[in-house]
Amino acid sequence: MFKSLKKVVAAVLAFAMLASATACKSDTSWAMKNDSLTAPIGVYIYNLYSAYQTAQSTVTDTSKPVLEQKIDGKDAETYMKQKALDSTKMLFVMNDKMKELGLTLTADETKAISSNTDTQWAQASATLEKYGVSKASFNLAYSDYYTKYQKVFTALYGKGGKKEVSEAELKAYFEKNYTDFSYFLKPLYNTDTTGNTVLLKDSEKAAVKKEFDAYAADVKAGKKTMQQAADAYKTSSKQTNDQLQSATEILNASSGYPEDFISLLSSMKAGEVKGAEVSGVYLVVMKNDISKKTSAQLGTESSRSSVLAQMKGKEYSDEIDKEAAAYTNVTLNQKALDSYKPSMFVTAASSTAPTASAAASEAAPATSSK
Repeated sequence: MFKSLKKVVAAVLAFAMLASATACKSDTSWAMKNDSLTAPIGVYIYNLYSAYQTAQSTVTDTSKPVLEQKIDGKDAETYMKQKALDSTKMLFVMNDKMKELGLTLTADETKAISSNTDTQWAQASATLEKYGVSKASFNLAYSDYYTKYQKVFTALYGKGGKKEVSEAELKAYFEKNYTDFSYFLKPLYNTDTTGNTVLLKDSEKAAVKKEFDAYAADVKAGKKTMQQAADAYKTSSKQTNDQLQSATEILNASSGYPEDFISLLSSMKAGEVKGAEVSGVYLVVMKNDISKKTSAQLGTESSRSSVLAQMKGKEYSDEIDKEAAAYTNVTLNQKALDSYKPSMFVTAASSTAPTASAAASEAAPATSSK
């Protein structure tokens, strides 16, 4: 009798275990997890969407679909899925680093995360929700992640950090890589009533050159400051806004300035003033002494952090990328991951949603938010 009972109990337990295992396999609400964090599948979908957008902006052949091309030597779908997987693992890498460094989010940071998510979600929700990304998943993959990303960066490279950058190193980097300059300009074209661009006649261009070269000569001779010269042009051209523009930046391809403008400034010495034609405008530009900006640029926490990020940002990003690619302390929900393919974004990929970028960033689109 007892043997028979044991068989019944064993059979019931075996059935229960099978049912539990089956239920677990069919649970596609999460992408990956470990003892301290669970990433909803919506986080992975968001990162897959971001990878698709990144791939679109990376390929140079616009004559054929992105999914028919290769990126970094891989077919596009493989590239996107791996990038999405690694971006999702970054959440776990960052979670571990926060613990290792004894960091927690402050009440103000948590409030700022929520506020940023609210703002971005208002623009991104229409695109992301139809793919199965909820606001909570977006918050975790975007605002929450990047706040922690910055916090860990500051803890590592800031004052007292394991990889602290000294003031002398930061100063040397700033003065070597940044350029401080001021300029005002006039486009060498007009816009007609239909919105078309009409180039100035040669005689009109010559008049602009003569006027701007005179401003440059006055600044060189000490008769006018750059501000006074810009104000003189403002009066001459009957403008209402201040014409002088100033900036302190690293001038490279990603700075947004035209290549010939960057080349012009690179050829100038500190204190030099020039009148020149670049990229369809005529301007007066002055290259300032960068060392006079050092104290101001490194004197406040926000501007100092900006310089530090320029100096060590890529090193940090590469480290996180490498750790995420090698991260194994996580259980993957492969069935859920395999349910989503980049082709789900082909018809309506949009730039309205912020992407995961390097730090974070199809037959079965989800119909419910995860």
